[in-house]
Amino acid sequence: MGRLRTIKNANNLIKNDPLIFNQNILSKHKRKNFYLEIGSGKGQFIVQQAINNHNNIYIGVEKSSTIVYKAIKKIRKQELIPSNLYFINCDAKKIFDIFKHKIFKKIFINFCDPWPKKRHEKRRLTSLPFLCLYQKILKKDGIIEFKTDNDSLYSFTLEVLKKNKFKIMYFTNDLYKNLNNIFNFNNISTEYEDKFFKKNKNINKIIWRC
Repeated sequence: MGRLRTIKNANNLIKNDPLIFNQNILSKHKRKNFYLEIGSGKGQFIVQQAINNHNNIYIGVEKSSTIVYKAIKKIRKQELIPSNLYFINCDAKKIFDIFKHKIFKKIFINFCDPWPKKRHEKRRLTSLPFLCLYQKILKKDGIIEFKTDNDSLYSFTLEVLKKNKFKIMYFTNDLYKNLNNIFNFNNISTEYEDKFFKKNKNINKIIWRC
């Protein structure tokens, strides 16, 4: 997708933007359902979710301030700016310090770093330590929806879920051959998803309930 040019003052450019999450948003929208995307990139997926489902609140987590800045800048150019969308500029590990209660109905994990080396296994966002942390911020019967182009990460995730008796609702190693499945209706793609699909790379998907 090309090398990203770092914007040195991106932190200052975004910190006071209304699209940046703050704790007041939780009380402001306390009667609504909250959805979280970890690794929201330039926002293609989370923005479309917010537009399609205006009664829900969507929060995108992205560790690069430059990417968050670009996402917000792109949204500002749209005719319709979702009022139910917010971003958090932080590493995935820090979201458990920000959210200490079971508030999310669903978590989306899209095309995260596969951390392919064995010694980095615990850094994978679908490793058991992370799965246990998600349960602390997901509502009862909360759902996680995971997509990846990395076949090894897909296999690893399935193995962890089965071994630890999570309720797997759906899985496929070729999403675009199964778009007629009820779990794939109205599939919203990410920037990376579009890139890999154009290269005829299979897209893996798993949905499970905590």
